[in-house]
Amino acid sequence: MNPYPELKLRPDLGWILDEIVQVPHARHAVLLSADGLAVSASQGVGRELAEKIAATTTGLQSLSRNGAEFVSDLATPWQQTMVGYRDGYLFVIAAGNGSYLVASAGSDVEIDHFSYTMAANVQRLSDALALDPRPSAEQG
Repeated sequence: MNPYPELKLRPDLGWILDEIVQVPHARHAVLLSADGLAVSASQGVGRELAEKIAATTTGLQSLSRNGAEFVSDLATPWQQTMVGYRDGYLFVIAAGNGSYLVASAGSDVEIDHFSYTMAANVQRLSDALALDPRPSAEQG
């Protein structure tokens, strides 16, 4: 179920995010537009939490993109950021043209399996996860 019924999703993507959090020890998943708008979330994620994680991970993913020069002399695109906490992990991955996926899991999660599940869902559903940019104020 889409926790943001006022947002016009194409299609409702909550089921994809619910599938991701079926991995043992997974907690939450949120789909964000490139400009940081939470557009869908897994069950149990309310608007306040989605907006908080959107603001946090927008900055995190932007900083991660800027680190590309440290990784390679070539213009390498950002793909994933993982942050570890004492009680779990936060993952941010590119999820289609103009979007990215944020997910969290407890400390007992199998990191490789969870990361693979996120990437596999993104690859399998890349067209559905791609978001059109929001219109600018001049466009209406």
